[in-house]
Amino acid sequence: MWDQSGSEFGNPMAGGFFTGTPGGGQPTPGEKKGGAQRAHNIIPVNIKDILDAVDEKLKIEDTEAHMVTFVGTVEQIESKQTNVSYTIRDDTGSIEVVQWIEGEGNAMAHIQVMEGNFCRVVGSIRQTHDRRHVMAFRVANLTTANEITTHLLETQWVRMKLRQMKRKMGLGQPTNSSSVVSAGMTGPLASLSNPSSASGIPGGLSSYQALVYTIIQATTAETGMEKSQIYNSVKGKMGQRDVDAALEFLCSEGHIYSTVDEDHFKSTDS
Repeated sequence: MWDQSGSEFGNPMAGGFFTGTPGGGQPTPGEKKGGAQRAHNIIPVNIKDILDAVDEKLKIEDTEAHMVTFVGTVEQIESKQTNVSYTIRDDTGSIEVVQWIEGEGNAMAHIQVMEGNFCRVVGSIRQTHDRRHVMAFRVANLTTANEITTHLLETQWVRMKLRQMKRKMGLGQPTNSSSVVSAGMTGPLASLSNPSSASGIPGGLSSYQALVYTIIQATTAETGMEKSQIYNSVKGKMGQRDVDAALEFLCSEGHIYSTVDEDHFKSTDS
């Protein structure tokens, strides 16, 4: 399970599942443009699900995936001036994953994975012309081989729960798809640490945005941090309007997402 360099999962065939060989960004030229969207959920998928999606709209059991997470083998890494491009493969297909680099600096310093290793990707689906790819908010090594099996189970668990939800809706029982989806994300997403930042705070945030992010990231509540709690936590440091602006920015950049309703938030790596 370990290669000679000491990295986990150096063998892309390890575990017998995958086959292969050894933060928010701006739209690229030719990419469809549109206003920033709040990320309401993160749904575990296979790469084939993304490739089969209609445009940028991926629906799992009629529920739109605002963000996706998947596990695969890093086949190729290409470092450019403004971004890093990864080719990621799982047992269902391969896809390009683009991670944009904020500000100036060496793009290689932002790479946390190695070719031939397993990784987890969290991001949103984008389409440039007729070519679909993923704009990554995070590309990180797996911390344990169990994440491979866990991810497979989660892709099926979420589908079953969403089907169950639809049946309940047919019986007139209220349900919340964001709650169903986010509830299944606490395990693998908790392993997505950010070793490039000692504080765990994404780069490029203002002091207000970083403060709000830190508060949300620290919560252990299954439903996330409620907006009124954030107001109370920053009382005397930030106004409510500043908090709202920070929340909207963090959501649009994929650093946080709303859970059971529009006023509860969790970070994508908590």
